[in-house]
Amino acid sequence: MSRTKTFTKRAIFLAVTAVSVYLVIPSIIEVFSSWPELERLRPGSLVIMSLLILLSLVCLWILLGLCLDSTEWILMAMSQLASSAVARIVPGGAATATAVQYRLIKDAGVSNSDAATGLTVATILNFAVLFSLPVFSVPAILFGPPVAPPLLRAALAGVIGFVAVAIVGGVVFLKNRPLELLGRAVDGIARRIRRFDPTATPRSTRFLESRDLIRSNLATKWKWVLLASLGKWGFEYFALVMAVRGVGHDDLSSILLLAFVAASLLSRIPFTPGGLGFVEAGLTGTLVLAGLSTGDAVLATLAYRLVSYWFPIPFGALAYGVHRRRLHTRGVEIESLPDLGEHELERSRSAAPAV
Repeated sequence: MSRTKTFTKRAIFLAVTAVSVYLVIPSIIEVFSSWPELERLRPGSLVIMSLLILLSLVCLWILLGLCLDSTEWILMAMSQLASSAVARIVPGGAATATAVQYRLIKDAGVSNSDAATGLTVATILNFAVLFSLPVFSVPAILFGPPVAPPLLRAALAGVIGFVAVAIVGGVVFLKNRPLELLGRAVDGIARRIRRFDPTATPRSTRFLESRDLIRSNLATKWKWVLLASLGKWGFEYFALVMAVRGVGHDDLSSILLLAFVAASLLSRIPFTPGGLGFVEAGLTGTLVLAGLSTGDAVLATLAYRLVSYWFPIPFGALAYGVHRRRLHTRGVEIESLPDLGEHELERSRSAAPAV
């Protein structure tokens, strides 16, 4: 890619980011202006929420270890914390975070293909479990007190999304034809935009090989992988429950699933770091629909974001330093974060976004 095209893409992205920040800055200011009201939280709420987020991270590290077929749990923790911190402080940080996580894992001795496949499996499973969560709110909506129409529509969309993902995932997992057609379509597009390499293995073959590798990796440990993914989202969800209970609401646990799923999906918006601003606006609005007052919704959002968004950032910087020192003692040198450029992003492109 020429420097002019690279500069143009970055300029456009920064412009979109600036507009996004301008649009969401009122939500950020509103949430952080409630900082003095944190003393209204029930005693111990922030401590319990922090422990729940820590347990969520431990489950994520276990998931990474299972998907990468590695028992180097310190490596799993360090790579995830470092990449997560990058995603939270860099606009559009998902791509850079993927490169960081991929590089840290690879430099520790994991092969390119195993690193890419393992990260892809972990990401796909995480999203599959996330999309399944709205299903668990259906009984509360059907048999509980009346629910606001927007939440009903969100629940319906979530259930439809889960069914669609399950059907598509099942077909792709069991049948070859869809992946072959997809690979040919992607190669056809690559030819049209002149990004096709005739010497490379056809994408249809690569897709099938990756699918078969994923299927073989999960054959004997899918139960543990599923439990780890459920634990990751479950503990993080209960951190939100504790935030809401901390402001005095005890009867919204099932409905909160919809707010939690919405916040988790909004955090993937690439125009601000970690969906900053979008999550605050979306979560506050959803909590109000669930029955909280505006003040309580803003305070609960602030408490939740403190432990789920801001709490891991300094530990990510520390993890990166510890990881570099560990590799240095083994005689392995790795590049610093600012040196991870286009070449590393290109090499990690086959991996899914960092988890």
